[in-house]
Amino acid sequence: MLSSTLCQPRLDLVNILKDLVRDHGTSFRGLARFQDGPECFHERVHATADFEVWLLSWLPGQITPIHDHGGAVTAATVLSGSLIEERFVRTTGFNVRPVWTMPRVAGDADRIEAVAIHRVRPIGNAVTLHLYVPASTEGQIYQAVA
Repeated sequence: MLSSTLCQPRLDLVNILKDLVRDHGTSFRGLARFQDGPECFHERVHATADFEVWLLSWLPGQITPIHDHGGAVTAATVLSGSLIEERFVRTTGFNVRPVWTMPRVAGDADRIEAVAIHRVRPIGNAVTLHLYVPASTEGQIYQAVA
């Protein structure tokens, strides 16, 4: 069912992700695994040729690099805890500047367009679920400029 739904044009990824959490959120939270170090623990929990679902488990101090999602449209939701998301715009080459910062708390869900550039860090422990369409490709890393 999910696979055929994701093939529809201009689909509402946020509502699809919310339905997934409504039906399986407890199971996803039960899969959370935390690891020490600079990067959060991330695990692909479902994939087809068309989409991927990833579970990320965050500890304080872990932060993503400033990145895009390689052309994938993404929906992300916070299953537990809270995060700070920063969005950026490209200035020149792979240099970017920040444009806004937004707290994300449990239950928040957001669509991240294919051209979006962002960075995420937790406030305390957090667990997030991400849906990538098409299946996530290697994104680009950027550098913030003053």
